[in-house]
Amino acid sequence: SSPKKRPGQEEGNVPYVEDSGFGTYSGDPKVIADKVSTWLASPDLMQEMKANALKAARPSATLDIAKDLAEMVFEHKKKQVSSA
Repeated sequence: SSPKKRPGQEEGNVPYVEDSGFGTYSGDPKVIADKVSTWLASPDLMQEMKANALKAARPSATLDIAKDLAEMVFEHKKKQVSSA
């Protein structure tokens, strides 16, 4: 189960995890415990969830975002210099 939902950038994570088939959300500790126990009792389900998580993984996402932001900053600076 995922941690407590937070507004903003984290908001889309729960549907993404649930729709991708590698987790669920609950704010109820008993539901969370039951769900995790069910997962741990089923090696086949754990393997399926692992495969789903690997399919959904985007290991370079943070670096891609950083590169995009850097390009935006450099373009902005270039425009400032050329208009000065």
